[in-house]
Amino acid sequence: MMRFFFAMLSLSVLMAGSALAQGVSPESAEKYNAGQELFKKRQFQRALVSFEEAVKIDGKNAQAYRAMGTTYKKLRNYKKAIEAYQMATSIKSDYAAAYFEMGELQFQTKDYKGAQASIQKVLSIDPSFEADKTRDILKKAYLQEGTTLFRRRDYKGAAAQYESATQVDPSDATVFFNLGLAHRYARSVNAAREALETAIELNPNYGKAHRSLGDLFRATGKNSSAARAYLKAIQADAKDTRSRLNLAIVYQAMKQNSKAISVLSKAAQVDPKNADVHTALGKAYADGRQYTNSIASYKRALGIKNTPEANYRIAEPYFGLKQYQNAIRHANRALSASKWRVPANVILGDCYRELGQKERAIAHYKKGVANRQYKKYCEDQIDRILNPMGGGEEEAQ
Repeated sequence: MMRFFFAMLSLSVLMAGSALAQGVSPESAEKYNAGQELFKKRQFQRALVSFEEAVKIDGKNAQAYRAMGTTYKKLRNYKKAIEAYQMATSIKSDYAAAYFEMGELQFQTKDYKGAQASIQKVLSIDPSFEADKTRDILKKAYLQEGTTLFRRRDYKGAAAQYESATQVDPSDATVFFNLGLAHRYARSVNAAREALETAIELNPNYGKAHRSLGDLFRATGKNSSAARAYLKAIQADAKDTRSRLNLAIVYQAMKQNSKAISVLSKAAQVDPKNADVHTALGKAYADGRQYTNSIASYKRALGIKNTPEANYRIAEPYFGLKQYQNAIRHANRALSASKWRVPANVILGDCYRELGQKERAIAHYKKGVANRQYKKYCEDQIDRILNPMGGGEEEAQ
């Protein structure tokens, strides 16, 4: 109760002040003061009536308009509250308190552009007014507007908002992280790297910033730098599965498959119910021709989430082990997804070719000819089946 009393007292002091000192008529000031008393008693509707009477008597009573704004806010009529604050500031252009309260409400109602304009006005009138809180609202308004634009894929617009936030608070690593992401998606690589590196300077254990920097290096072909960044991300957050997956991709690109297997094996221990991890580990084993381990990993992935990708991929090591019927069974399950339909048909063609079922092999290879990636391979396989002796070419003399 004491906290409530002091809160109301502080609010009344904030709203109070001699209306007469503002040059308004005594009758208007009297209505304003009556409204203040009613407001302190939480009789908001009656207080609003008094404030409205005050401005009817004297339209230049800026304090009464501000009090109307505060009362409308209490009544959750935010549109009317903003209108009242705007009237207060139109009458008294240097009314920092009214601009502040309006900006605070605009932020709460997600009018981030409006909040920015109002709070900037406060700072231009009195830079020391509610200094920490004012700057915090302004920074958050830039951040929220930036996030809104980011979600709309207006990455350049988002970057501009985040850049403004860094000027309000250049010590906030999160702001620079967001700026780095926006620049990255806007394809401003150097600006993205600089922002992410600044975030890391401000917070060396910022795992997401390390990972995003790794993603940036990987996208630009700087695999060694990407690997170092991912390792730092994992050091900052041992449960960062995404960094482990991306690090494995980098190692595979660097022809270091054993390192990829090691990273993914650890990821499987840290995040054992992640099907993507087991699928990636299965592929790494398959690339190293460790087919038995590959199948075991794919089976774990399928046990968690039965996907067309995992079914297609497990067919490959089964084929490598010449277990063609198992390969066929899983490849057929992958045909349901358009992304894996063609490669699944290709491996089905390979299986039936090895089983000597030529017509079935050709039928599946023909489904791969339309795909540019598999066209030449499928045409070659069809030709070899139809012309096993090389098409009747003359023998060398």
